[in-house]
Amino acid sequence: MADALIANFTKRFPGGAVIRGKLDRPMRGHSVTVLFGPSGCGKTTVLRCLAGLERPEQGSIQFGGRTWFDAGPGICLAPQQRGVGFVFQDYALFPHLTVAGNIGYGLPANEREQRVGEMLDRFGLAAVVQQRPRQLSGGQQQRVALARALVCRPRLLLLDEPLSALDAALREELRGELRRLLAACDIPVFLVTHDRAEALALGDELVVMSGGTVRQSGPVLEVFNHPADAEVARIVGVETLHPGRIVNLSEGLATVEVGTSRVIGLAPPDEARAVFVCIRGEDVILQRNDGAASSVRNRLVARIVAVHPGSPLVRVELDAGFPLFAFITRPACEDLDLSPGQPVTALVKAPAVHLIAREL
Repeated sequence: MADALIANFTKRFPGGAVIRGKLDRPMRGHSVTVLFGPSGCGKTTVLRCLAGLERPEQGSIQFGGRTWFDAGPGICLAPQQRGVGFVFQDYALFPHLTVAGNIGYGLPANEREQRVGEMLDRFGLAAVVQQRPRQLSGGQQQRVALARALVCRPRLLLLDEPLSALDAALREELRGELRRLLAACDIPVFLVTHDRAEALALGDELVVMSGGTVRQSGPVLEVFNHPADAEVARIVGVETLHPGRIVNLSEGLATVEVGTSRVIGLAPPDEARAVFVCIRGEDVILQRNDGAASSVRNRLVARIVAVHPGSPLVRVELDAGFPLFAFITRPACEDLDLSPGQPVTALVKAPAVHLIAREL
């Protein structure tokens, strides 16, 4: 495919770590592909190999029909030959240069003023053009780093943990702004993060990595809601992940024994009987045991084990014959007057029960 990134390479490090990057992504216009997974799983190494900052030992990387790397004939284009923009985790701004100096660094002198001016306008930095990085807020530093990466008009933008240098409150505030800025760039983006909220807020596609390999890829919500295996389910943060056994299949629904209870979910595509039951906390509705009518298939009699206040949701740990977790709002928690030991009914719709085959 001419408008695609096709990569299949292996990078080895002294000490035995092996990173295998396998990607096949269309690259037309704006899209954000998130490389997601725990620290140390190889996300940043994949990004650096794409940028040309690391050289794999095997495989190849092609972008837009052009070969960037091929271990066979020994092709390895330098970073500046690949037409990529790279934003480092700590932004890597030159401390002695002004905002204008950072953005325009490396540009031809006859183009510098015009192109820096364009970036200042696009990123709202004209008012701080003569300030140095230490005088800027975290959000302003991020915009300068993005402007510097984009001023050379790259065909691909790579961001390594772009919000990790900021405190939690500022990260939450700047997610929306970053999404808007990336959309305005109208070029494909690869973004590394291990933060679930960032992946959901910023990504269109998700590539889940673990142990140096790609475990699953696809649209963000598809991967988060339908993990391919138990390892991916743990990585994307499925709160309830418990072994069960299918005891009945009928009309596309599966009845599963899990702990001392039974739940109904969508039948898995294979013929597995041994499964993991996956339920997201936000898909669990709690109500008092008042016998209220409901069309929800799974009505689980449960007892509260613990209540963990958080922001913005409260995490409720339940015993429903198996460990079950729910996320509810603070007002709902107060209205229900939830406390440990209290009996409740947990409602879970059948489509929210995701079943993954497991080996015995």
